[in-house]
Amino acid sequence: MKVAILGLGLMGEPMAAHLLAAGHDVVVVAHRNRASIERLVAEGAREAANAGEAAASTEIALMLLPTSNEVESVLFGSAGIAARMAPGYLAVDMGTCYPLDTRRLAQRFEEAGGRFIDAPVTGGVEGAHAGTLTVMAGGDPAILDGIRPLLTAFSSQVYHFGDIGKGHAAKLIQNMIGWIEVAGVAEGIAFAKASGLDLETFFRMLSASHSNSPIVQWMVPKVFAGAFDDVEFRLALAHKDIHQAARLARETTRLALPVANAATELFQLARALGFGDQDSPAVVRGLEAMLDEPARAPPRR
Repeated sequence: MKVAILGLGLMGEPMAAHLLAAGHDVVVVAHRNRASIERLVAEGAREAANAGEAAASTEIALMLLPTSNEVESVLFGSAGIAARMAPGYLAVDMGTCYPLDTRRLAQRFEEAGGRFIDAPVTGGVEGAHAGTLTVMAGGDPAILDGIRPLLTAFSSQVYHFGDIGKGHAAKLIQNMIGWIEVAGVAEGIAFAKASGLDLETFFRMLSASHSNSPIVQWMVPKVFAGAFDDVEFRLALAHKDIHQAARLARETTRLALPVANAATELFQLARALGFGDQDSPAVVRGLEAMLDEPARAPPRR
């Protein structure tokens, strides 16, 4: 298949590499990170100057963009996909975007002669490199079936949730659950520090308890080492995701989400203190500011 990749961040580059390895014709769009472009071109990708140029020589665009604002610009900007696409062109929104915006953009794109589905992914940077991501899709199931050869190049599971926007709703809810746990771990570390507990001993106990989890094992060593500049997922984007999940519940359901809203405030605290560009475990830094000392510990023995 001839496919354009729009968004070559930590997830997009390895996903594009898997597509190339699977034999697909991949076009990448000029990006501020030249290193990722140059690596992919060396592997066989072609470079386009903008999204419109990429659309002119492909049949599908996979968009891995931060928000619906960037998606709208890529689709409908002066050098966007809609300006140069052939009838029936398929745009696949694989970012974590707001479902109501997704529905609006899908309708507008279809009116312009294109096709649209949402298919965000989960599994993190590790899953992107391993080719084991999970896809959550919304839209026409026949369209989804038609691009499974693309999706299986970098994913191991594909779930269809219904009409347009349902994939993004599933992704926001899934992320909300994860970010609530991250906030809870941050509070636990800070509380242990404030209580005068030895943090390394506390972590060993936590690892042997029912409260242990993959997030605990990933996050606590990063906090203890202060490794917040080794960014896997920016704190500002985590705040965006959980804030959008709470907003979606308010706007489309009768549910109250008190725990999600409280976690949103904890992420906002760290973001307001200037830690938005650090890795998401930096959410603990807002609590550390209250303690006036960091929650650090030596590596586990």
